Amino acid sequence: MARLFFLTLFISYCAAQSCSQEIPALQTLAAFSTVPPSFMERQHSLLPGSIWGSLQAPYPTNSFFTNIGLNATYFPIAPYPYHIKLDDSGVTISFSQWKSVTRSYITTPFIGNLIMSASESSSMHINSYDQLSVTLKWEQIGGSGSLLSPIVRGSPYITMIYNSMTPVLLSSHALLTVNGNGGSGPFNGTEFSVFINNGQTWKIYSLNGTPVTFYKRNNQLVSDTPFTGVLRAAILLRQSDEQILGSSSQVYPIGAGISYNFQDDLATIRFNWKTAGGCADFLLMAALPHHMDSLDASLVEVTNVTYSSIKGTMTGIIGGTWTLKEQLTSIKWFSPNGIPDDKRAMIQAALQQEKGRRNYVGDPYTAGKVLASMARLALVADELGDTQSATSIRENLKEDLEPWLLGTNWNALRYETAWGGLCSSLGLTDMNADYGQGWYNDHHFHYGYMIYAAAVIGKEDSAWVNLRRSAIMDIVRDFANPSSQDPHFPITRNKDWFDGHSWASGLFPFGDSKNQESTSESVNAYYGVYLLGESLGDTQLRDWGRMLLATEIRSVHKYWQITEDSQIYGAPFKDNKIVGVLWSTKVDYATFFGGNIEYIHCIQMMPFTPITEQLLPAAWVEEEYPVLSTVLTRPNNTISEAWKGYVFMDHAIIDKEAAWTEANTLQWYDNGNSKTNTLYWVASRPSATKKRMNLN
Repeated sequence: MARLFFLTLFISYCAAQSCSQEIPALQTLAAFSTVPPSFMERQHSLLPGSIWGSLQAPYPTNSFFTNIGLNATYFPIAPYPYHIKLDDSGVTISFSQWKSVTRSYITTPFIGNLIMSASESSSMHINSYDQLSVTLKWEQIGGSGSLLSPIVRGSPYITMIYNSMTPVLLSSHALLTVNGNGGSGPFNGTEFSVFINNGQTWKIYSLNGTPVTFYKRNNQLVSDTPFTGVLRAAILLRQSDEQILGSSSQVYPIGAGISYNFQDDLATIRFNWKTAGGCADFLLMAALPHHMDSLDASLVEVTNVTYSSIKGTMTGIIGGTWTLKEQLTSIKWFSPNGIPDDKRAMIQAALQQEKGRRNYVGDPYTAGKVLASMARLALVADELGDTQSATSIRENLKEDLEPWLLGTNWNALRYETAWGGLCSSLGLTDMNADYGQGWYNDHHFHYGYMIYAAAVIGKEDSAWVNLRRSAIMDIVRDFANPSSQDPHFPITRNKDWFDGHSWASGLFPFGDSKNQESTSESVNAYYGVYLLGESLGDTQLRDWGRMLLATEIRSVHKYWQITEDSQIYGAPFKDNKIVGVLWSTKVDYATFFGGNIEYIHCIQMMPFTPITEQLLPAAWVEEEYPVLSTVLTRPNNTISEAWKGYVFMDHAIIDKEAAWTEANTLQWYDNGNSKTNTLYWVASRPSATKKRMNLN
């Protein structure tokens, strides 16, 4: 509390001072490549519009602000703790602590609680962006005025930088009082409390001691003259927050950089907030629950300011740098538990039946699943010591994967120049083909399977993986590029560094903003990058993949997997034990391809590989499996063998003996699975003693 008291005194002279102790940024990875991709070029039929201003490709096709990038500003984005919409006048801000919670979904309504704008006619475009922010600019039509708004993830304020533009504040609710006065003004000063008839109070701050005068007219607060300065708005949820909000109001974020380092099995990630208005030490931001689990609290001030969000309670943090710690996996190619001697013969027999598997499908998702399932067979053969089968499988795998790498298959990958990325030929001609892949849906899902397959080949054939390295790394660059120095691909296309997980949806506007369904396939993508680093002997690529993987898994545990003690979602939704589709502003117990319980649960589990052991903790499965297992006795619309296989594999996490019996009743398998892999997974589950230790 002493620091918070000091904030009030310090702000009066902080603006012109530098920070006394700055936490240095860590390293970033160099670009994997800066040369054009090896794939043939083609231009997208959907071209980036004028909303991008002077910015050039590559564009962030799957970022939190995609709706803006598609000029679908009638739909919101969710920087948190606010949801916002934008138009050619300014920013509409919504904050609601009310959620509609049912068994099937959780939603938060968008209501225009406060609108910050200017009276002059203007046009808007994206001025700049980075991994944690987007900055919008409004330019006066027929004049020289402008308005700038840096929308930074986790900011409890919305910041508007006016340059000879006339401020207008309004609401979809009635404006009742300003600073306790219900009259029409004038209201002059640098701080205002605006009370509206939904019970909310909004604080308005004018920075740097620059006064502004408002009049209340027609439910609007308007200024009579153009203004040059910075206005910030923040909701005041409790009176005890007012001192902190006021003391921190002068320092505002304008963007951020992300840096990191690796030491053994530990990664350190830093969010380096870029600020203006004063010393970054006094920046107030809000952290999501998964941030709080890994944040080094000794380097920041953790406050009592909190905000509700679709992802749970956000916590106010004062400090210019967040330092987050991530434990990196040590699981590599095989299960840590190995294959029990008494199960080897049955797994070997299944391998002999399936080792001739080949890929004959042409869409990148299904092909990727089949290729990865072949790779699993090769790894099981490796662990069994069956070198002959392993070599034969890898030869088939090379033959089936190479057309994708060389661009010689009928649905060949092409480098799409308008947005900057690899897309299937068919996907580029039809927005609905290949699951929307040509419109940048699901790239990490599709390409993660292929990278996993390439890594498995490279594990035993370094000559091949180095021969095809350029094309393989082009695919990695598409969804896991680490550097802005790569002029052909955006940084980590799918990964949202603030939310911790990835977004699957691409160039499609949605009323609920971004979404992701299959977290396990997202995990599989980064697992593939990690293993590729292993096969290439590239420690930087390996650890980059492990860090992407670690953040993904932790976020899945927090925001998709629901345990009884979880504070993220309320009942009755909580009783589902899992999220089907997580959106920026909504949570669904459903999938895009159907509402069957096995779809909702198992799409968060497939493919089963050694890393699944960390993805699906036994403590959660103990609660989740009773919900999933009801599908096994469903009288109508009986479960298919393919999905039943995944149910049994889930069961194995808590009862491997029962699941072994169940697995041996299966007649066929999903195209991303096999009998060999099913038996391997069940057999390699921890013993009952070890499982109990993990549960405790």
